[in-house]
Amino acid sequence: MNIYEFAIDFEQENRDYYQKCAEQTKDENLKRIFNYLIEEEKKHERIVRQLMKQESVGEIESNILPKVKKVFNDIVENISINTEDPPQEDISVYRKAVEMERSSYEFYKSKAEELDDSSIKDNFLKLAKEEKRHEIIMDNIVEHLERPLNWIEDAEFNHLEVY
Repeated sequence: MNIYEFAIDFEQENRDYYQKCAEQTKDENLKRIFNYLIEEEKKHERIVRQLMKQESVGEIESNILPKVKKVFNDIVENISINTEDPPQEDISVYRKAVEMERSSYEFYKSKAEELDDSSIKDNFLKLAKEEKRHEIIMDNIVEHLERPLNWIEDAEFNHLEVY
């Protein structure tokens, strides 16, 4: 399996995982975020397929961070003071997504270092950056579920644009 096929598999697995998360969550805000991530993974798969065919690739950087920041702000506005601890299984599912995104980031970053073609290398680095953004988004979701009141106070999601 070449690096393109491997990357396509990564993107499809991530997309499928987010699809399951979107279907399983009862939280409409989280569902919105998962649907954004599903679209991102589809876009990444399309980009990798274009790279594999040596076709021109359009803009890789997405507009997901402002969308997710708005969702996080909606969560803050609507969160109940009387929060219950979320089920542990939900948090572990989302932790797995953090690890998946971290693996995707590491894959693109390490493969970019191995590539000679500067154009493909640059695109892989851009994909790595996008995967890092997804990791940060998922990490914020885990933080929100583990400690909702601390999450509101810290409001780390306000710094999403840094990435």
